[in-house]
Amino acid sequence: MKKRTWLGAAALSLALLAPSVQAHPLWMLPSEFNLSTEESFWITVDATAAHGVFTFDKPLGLDSVSIYKPNGDRQRMGPYFKGKRRSVFDLEIDTAGTYKIELSGQQRYVTTYEIGARNTSRRIFANKQEAEIPEGAKNVKTTAVQTLSAFYVTQGAPSNKVLEATGKGFELHPLTHPSDVVAKEDARFKFTFDGEPLANLDIEITPHGTAWRNSREQMNLKTDKNGVVTFKPTVVGPHLLMTSMRKNVNSPLADAAGVNYHLTFEVLSQ
Repeated sequence: MKKRTWLGAAALSLALLAPSVQAHPLWMLPSEFNLSTEESFWITVDATAAHGVFTFDKPLGLDSVSIYKPNGDRQRMGPYFKGKRRSVFDLEIDTAGTYKIELSGQQRYVTTYEIGARNTSRRIFANKQEAEIPEGAKNVKTTAVQTLSAFYVTQGAPSNKVLEATGKGFELHPLTHPSDVVAKEDARFKFTFDGEPLANLDIEITPHGTAWRNSREQMNLKTDKNGVVTFKPTVVGPHLLMTSMRKNVNSPLADAAGVNYHLTFEVLSQ
């Protein structure tokens, strides 16, 4: 009975197993990315799960949002509103430098296998130790799936403390500071997993305003052998970067790690 409760809770995880970087994006969009004021300032943040870029569809629970101040200390998350199509919270920016705000979805395990003469595909929402695999199953594989969504806000001059890598799990290394991405100039982001570069990773970057133009105007890119993607945006304003990683791991609970990452950032005018 307990395992059946996973089906509703893990419905979104099933969608996230697809290798496409467009699989059910979860994004947060702040009202401001860069603040020139030296005084305390409140920003508003929208959060939703939606296939459209910066359109609202399903609200998110925000209890797993982490807020890191410019010195690296964590700041407590305040109350938030969960509506029908989006969630909203306010955040006080009261320290000079760069803040990091990240939503970490709960890691979920999905075990897939094939069974029978027709090799019918089946799946169980459980890890390697909990999954009850029928006799004769083939191509059994367990994937640990997690969704990450992040953005950065800077008051005054950008700082780098919250950009420092830990060498653990999936990480973005902004070789170009997220608060310094400028239209018609090259920007570079690096991606790693457990400190190792993620080469040949599919990256999709889409500017805001897709509802008001005929084309999404997205950039479909790949990281190089060093895990670095280089791009030159042309549209000023908010952008959504999406990528999806699948990598074999040595774990008693899973055969592979799956991460779906969504970064919201602003492109500045020259």
